[in-house]
Amino acid sequence: FGLAGSASKTATLQVQAVGLTGVSNSSSGATATLTLLISNPSSSGIGINGFTLGSLSCVLSTPLQIPAGTQGAMIKITIPVSSGYFNANGVSVNGTAASCTGQQTAQVGVQYSGYITTVSGQTYPFTVTATS
Repeated sequence: FGLAGSASKTATLQVQAVGLTGVSNSSSGATATLTLLISNPSSSGIGINGFTLGSLSCVLSTPLQIPAGTQGAMIKITIPVSSGYFNANGVSVNGTAASCTGQQTAQVGVQYSGYITTVSGQTYPFTVTATS
C-alpha cells in the first residue's frame, strides 16, 4: 500500500492524498480507489461537489458535506479501470455517484495531479502516485 501524496493546507479545507490503489497496467475490470483525508478547521460547513484526477473531471450527484471542525475525514473515491484507462462511468465518492467526463490513462507508478472542488467554486489541489 503506497503512501504517496501531498497536502494542500489553506485557511479553509485541507486535503491530503493518502493513496491511489488498485491500478493495474494490464487487466480490465479493475477498480481503483483514491483515498483522501479532508479536514475543515473553519467555523462553517463546506460542500464538496467535484474532483479531477488528471484529465478526468467529475461532478457529484449530491454534494458531500464536510462539517465545521472536521479533522481527517476519510474520503474514498472508486474509479473503474478498463483497457488501461480510468473509466468515466461508474465513479463514486463515499458511495455517492459522480458524473465524469474526460479520459485519463491508468498506470502504476505514475504521479497524478488533481483537485477537489467545493460548491463555492474553490479548488484544493493534491498529487498522488498510483500503486497496484
